[in-house]
Amino acid sequence: MTLEFVRFETNDAEALTAGRDQLVDRLKERYGDEFAGSRLVRFDDGSFGDLVLWGSRQTAERAAKEMPSDEAAAAFFGQITEVREMSHAEVLHSS
Repeated sequence: MTLEFVRFETNDAEALTAGRDQLVDRLKERYGDEFAGSRLVRFDDGSFGDLVLWGSRQTAERAAKEMPSDEAAAAFFGQITEVREMSHAEVLHSS
């Protein structure tokens, strides 16, 4: 499994979270069981983080390229003003 970590900025947290369910539905539809779940978080400094669990690194990298331009996810991605960081990591253990 692969964990995708993205830290970013938005000017409208309400609009960002309003588009979240549509994004998650699209990830499930497009990637099936390879999309294992996600968490949207807000850090103390006001920036946001998205933690996405993928079945494989290949799917994570493919989704990172495909999803920002996917019209079904535009309500979410359109609210991101700046991406601070994006990385992938191999999951070694989970519980």
